[in-house]
Amino acid sequence: MSTFPLSSTGGPPDGAGLRSRAIGAVRRLTAAERLGLALLVLVLYAAFAHGAVQAVSLPRSAAEPRLQVAVAAVAAITLGVWLWGGSLRLAAPRTALAGLVLLAAFAVWIGVSLAWSVSPDGTWLELNRYVTYTIVLALAIIVGASARRPIELVHGGFLVVAALVTCYALGQKLVPWVHIPGVINLNHTGPTPRLQEPFGYWNALGLFLSIAVPMALAVCVDRQRSARLRLAAVVLLELIFLTIGFTYSRGGLVALALGIVVALWFGGARLRGLLWLALAAAGTVVPLLLGLLSHALTTANVGLSQRSKTGAELAAVVIISLIALVIVGRRLLELERTVRIGPARARAIARGLIVAAGLLVLAVVVAVGLSNRGLTGTISHAWHSFTSSRGVNATDPAHLLSADSGNRWVWWKEAVGAFSARPLGGWGAGSFPVVHLLYRRNDLGVLQPHSAPLQFLAETGVIGAVLAIAAFLALLGAGARSVRRLASGRERMLAAALLGALVAYGVHACYDWDADIPGLTLPVLVFAGVLAGAAADGSGARHRGREAANGHLPIRLPLRGPGNPGLGLRLMAIVVASVAMCAYALSAVLPSLAASKAYAAEVRAGTGTPQALRGADQEAALATRLDPLSDDGLLDEEQVALDRQQLSRARALVLEALRRDPADVTAWERLAYVEVLSRQLKAGISAAQRVLQLDPEDQQTIEYIGGVAAGATAQLALPQNSPTDLQTPQSTATATAATATTGTVTTP
Repeated sequence: MSTFPLSSTGGPPDGAGLRSRAIGAVRRLTAAERLGLALLVLVLYAAFAHGAVQAVSLPRSAAEPRLQVAVAAVAAITLGVWLWGGSLRLAAPRTALAGLVLLAAFAVWIGVSLAWSVSPDGTWLELNRYVTYTIVLALAIIVGASARRPIELVHGGFLVVAALVTCYALGQKLVPWVHIPGVINLNHTGPTPRLQEPFGYWNALGLFLSIAVPMALAVCVDRQRSARLRLAAVVLLELIFLTIGFTYSRGGLVALALGIVVALWFGGARLRGLLWLALAAAGTVVPLLLGLLSHALTTANVGLSQRSKTGAELAAVVIISLIALVIVGRRLLELERTVRIGPARARAIARGLIVAAGLLVLAVVVAVGLSNRGLTGTISHAWHSFTSSRGVNATDPAHLLSADSGNRWVWWKEAVGAFSARPLGGWGAGSFPVVHLLYRRNDLGVLQPHSAPLQFLAETGVIGAVLAIAAFLALLGAGARSVRRLASGRERMLAAALLGALVAYGVHACYDWDADIPGLTLPVLVFAGVLAGAAADGSGARHRGREAANGHLPIRLPLRGPGNPGLGLRLMAIVVASVAMCAYALSAVLPSLAASKAYAAEVRAGTGTPQALRGADQEAALATRLDPLSDDGLLDEEQVALDRQQLSRARALVLEALRRDPADVTAWERLAYVEVLSRQLKAGISAAQRVLQLDPEDQQTIEYIGGVAAGATAQLALPQNSPTDLQTPQSTATATAATATTGTVTTP
């Protein structure tokens, strides 16, 4: 039974009293605990900012630059506290520190790849992103090594974040009519009934909630917690299961299963864990089937009123199922207090479950063998579906039972082909949107190959891939060792849940683009860093006794030791660290600011008035100066010059754009257009041919070449040496790769 102290008048505390107690609680937090909460706030922001994704080929979002500036601010404050007061420390096992160094080395390698990147502006974005990841990992290690009960802090904080994401996502099915302007809007399932917000991508939402399941399960099986908290955790489990189901994310389900297996294997309480999982899953069945079979909730472009009515019916079913879940959960809690299962019986139950699972698999195999296609025919059909390139209806619930790869197989082949052309250094980080055009054999557009390892190979070569993958494996190994060193109990279960999240993310990243989504990668890095920091030598004795009553570690920095420079050197170090973080924040802001200026120039130029064109020209020129690696501002200036009928200036601007980014297909298309307007037909045809060298499947340019060639009474053969499949000899692919990095126009 919870109580609160009464005020002097005998009544409950007033608002001012509650505020003062809340402020007092915050003040009692140590610097490391405040840092941990700051990291969790960043995770929350990234989740509700569409994953804080920013890409060159998409309309620029300011979410990721804002996130990076916030990370820079948190890092600057942390460095100041560390250097000045010595109440924080960066300590972890050698394996984890090696992972941190490898991740930092990967960020440096991305910066080096600017020298040969075919997409320099994309490489800049990737550099900022991985500098962010490195800083967040270092901060998380500090939390793990310095905070009181860091694993419990991060575990509980992330569960709160996951609960908020779950309520927001599931609310789009249950109460889509909720809309408070400027605050919340749940009407997102009209065009796409598949749940994807707040991330904007269903697989990202599925993975984010999948890594929360082992954490909620760790609360369910913890007998030392209150019954109310355990029942709340199982309710959250059912809501998460429902939300994952409504994302139709097959990859999320695979990651979910592996994360649960790892968490139960390392954390203990396996039978109890399976029992609570089964209870939550059973409560999910009826509302999940209703949501997946309802026409109003699974069909695109259904009116809001109909979705609201059906959503209310689904909400009623969910509430009833949750009530039943709580009733059965209370009964299960009572049985836990009276029923004791010995080791021998537990092993017998485990063997029975394994046999049942084996029989289920055997039954499925027999059923498939007796089907029309037979076992081998079904496998062959599934493989053909997986490797085929075709349009798929990703919003149909039947997608959950399909075997297609969502065109991933084709994109993986493109990434392998790109790697075979430049195996050592790759094409430059963030360059796959450009490289994809060289290797595609259809008109499907994509920004990533939907596989982080293959993306690393294609963009950063074998050197970058080894650095990135080795960094993750080192952190994963350090996390596993951190869990194993803990005694059975709450802390081990919570640590195992964090480890399960790392495994789920690592597997999911093999078939999706999670590494480019900060909203997914940041929490995983926080988990890895906290596990590593908590395993530092001597950390188990921290915060014990009167010496640590104020939360400060009795660990001195070298700057404060006897005989070492004191105040002056510490001030100098703080200034240097602050300048470094400011430079990093500026690097994060400039590309986004330049993109916003370029977009503003496009909008202004659209009006066509002389005054608007002057303003657009100034905005575009500013964008050009702000981002020296992007040609967006130059192309906007070129468009304004065309509107002013300044053909010579337009040609000079587009040529300057090509000097910045020789592999920009849009710039070559604009050059072809300018040359034709200038009546330089051969030069226009040559520029259009260059477009086809960079994008052999560009049908519009093929038609353009045909029209210009007919007008010029010239015949032009299409390029013969474009690497459009993996069977292209390496010498030819390499020659084309060299062509993609030069701005030379060859006249036929």
